[in-house]
Amino acid sequence: MKHDLEKILVCPICKSKHLGFYIKAIDHNVSGDFFSISQCKSCGYRFTNPRPKEKTIGYYYKSDDYISHSSSKKGLINKIYHIVRAYQFRRKHKEIVRLKKTKDKDLLDIGCGTGDFIKYMGENGWSAEGVETDRKARVIAEKQGGLTVYGSIEEKKIHKYDVITMWHVLEHVYDLDYFFKKIKSLLKENGVLVIGVPNSNSYDASFYGKNWYAYDLPIHSSHFRKPDIENLSRIHDFNLTSVNPLIFDAYYISMLSERKSKNPSSFGIIRGFVSNIKAKRSGEYSSLVYYLFK
Repeated sequence: MKHDLEKILVCPICKSKHLGFYIKAIDHNVSGDFFSISQCKSCGYRFTNPRPKEKTIGYYYKSDDYISHSSSKKGLINKIYHIVRAYQFRRKHKEIVRLKKTKDKDLLDIGCGTGDFIKYMGENGWSAEGVETDRKARVIAEKQGGLTVYGSIEEKKIHKYDVITMWHVLEHVYDLDYFFKKIKSLLKENGVLVIGVPNSNSYDASFYGKNWYAYDLPIHSSHFRKPDIENLSRIHDFNLTSVNPLIFDAYYISMLSERKSKNPSSFGIIRGFVSNIKAKRSGEYSSLVYYLFK
């Protein structure tokens, strides 16, 4: 199919012009075409290049497999996803409360999908709102009852938050500098930004190569490693206080990667286990959560 692409000539993080080829992988969701990932020779940041222009990227989300926009429970993997997600909500809530000791509980979840996380936080005493650009997902979220979901962060101008969360969202963002500046303007002093993203330095990323599900080209613009988030934190004057693993992501991502490799999804359980075992020593889990204080 025909794509309307833009070529990135400088590294979006360090602004170096010294870029190299990293890997090429297929869009399994919509087009069936290959897209390339570049790597900055200066800082190591990996990003989709060339990528669809932002005005056209919505087309590449139009897949029944994109679960965060549909909340589908069809199929074994989606059912497992929902079971694990409920457990993860409890873990995420506990960690946020531990780190952000405050009587104020204003939270904004960017990329809230169908609103399940803000609903959970609301049920646990938080004043939780969401941002979701996908209209279909936003309608589902609003139908859950009593949820406030905005169409973009531009709609948020005055109110500030104690906590802003982004669960598997930052990898979709096009303009990282602008986005971090906007997020900072929405945080209270000593507020915390919570970023959960796949880790392209993980064992499962290395094992699956072009079939690693979390590359998810072309809708993932960035393919982060720890040093990338550390650099963004430093550039935008955040204090990165801790990094935690999302243990179950290794299983989920590996199961979907096996399916892309035309193998039984169940093989991914073994590979996810191996990935987590190796990560205990290296710290390079399949997905990581970063806590950045303003």
